[in-house]
Amino acid sequence: MVTGLQFSAAATFGSNVGTYAITPFGASATNYALAYAPGTLTINSAALTITANSATKIYGAALPSFTASYAGLVNGDTSSVVTGLQFNTTATAAANVGSFAITPFGALATNYTIGYVPGTLTINPAALTIAADSKSKAFGAANPALTASYTGLVNGDTAAVVSGLTLNSTATTASAVGSYPITAAGATADNYAIAFTPGTLAVGQNS
Repeated sequence: MVTGLQFSAAATFGSNVGTYAITPFGASATNYALAYAPGTLTINSAALTITANSATKIYGAALPSFTASYAGLVNGDTSSVVTGLQFNTTATAAANVGSFAITPFGALATNYTIGYVPGTLTINPAALTIAADSKSKAFGAANPALTASYTGLVNGDTAAVVSGLTLNSTATTASAVGSYPITAAGATADNYAIAFTPGTLAVGQNS
């Protein structure tokens, strides 16, 4: 019967990936002259998952700085052990409203095998205000042509991106002297959330 057998290894709980000798020692056995042959302890890489954090931006704004979350760090390691992490997306500052993948890549970390999970960049509509321009006319005259002004257009967009706008006033040729609202409504525009501001049609006395 062999008694007293022990083992030693240079590896510890926190040792890096690699191979380490396992050395037996201390055994005794009646009637036997013992010899020892070392074994090998192989420490393999831990699995680390890097997930791109989802982000948002407004149409026309610059791309935000992308960040990531880490799952699988061990031995008290933090994200500081990761170097070279980059992100890719097909979205640009001028990209339309919608959802775009944020893809992490290029990271290195000693002792880890890295896998990636994409995030999502959500581009939300920009705020566009359409204000009915105030107008004036003389009593008994036909209403003037109604127009509007636009605040919030980005990316070089012009009023041409807006469709369906209607401008109306309760004033008519026969309306008495006074002020009448001019209302804007019905407009749509890709990449914009539209708000309307009324104007005023002032009917004045004939001079």
